[in-house]
Amino acid sequence: MDTSFFQAQEQIAYSEEAARKIALAATDHSRTTLWCLAPGQHIHPHVHAGDHVWVVLEGQGTFLGENASTRQIVAGSVVVAPAGRAHGIRNDSEQGLVFVSISAG
Repeated sequence: MDTSFFQAQEQIAYSEEAARKIALAATDHSRTTLWCLAPGQHIHPHVHAGDHVWVVLEGQGTFLGENASTRQIVAGSVVVAPAGRAHGIRNDSEQGLVFVSISAG
């Protein structure tokens, strides 16, 4: 696979039904996904075998972590969720929330 380049702004698209997952790239060792959450949408806390890195591009929301812990995140936030740790997100603002997810493993 060659090196991939993306303009995230050109890929942003929301769904009225649920958070929208847009696959950008996949390699033998990682997946890169653009997530677009309209106001009120969420991704339930879940666990993976590999690490996850989230980079918030637009908007703000609430990170949903282990044992119901929460933390506010905004554009520019970087979240690193190690393998085996719960991570989720909720858009509790009135604007769209967009982030890139890089998953290892």
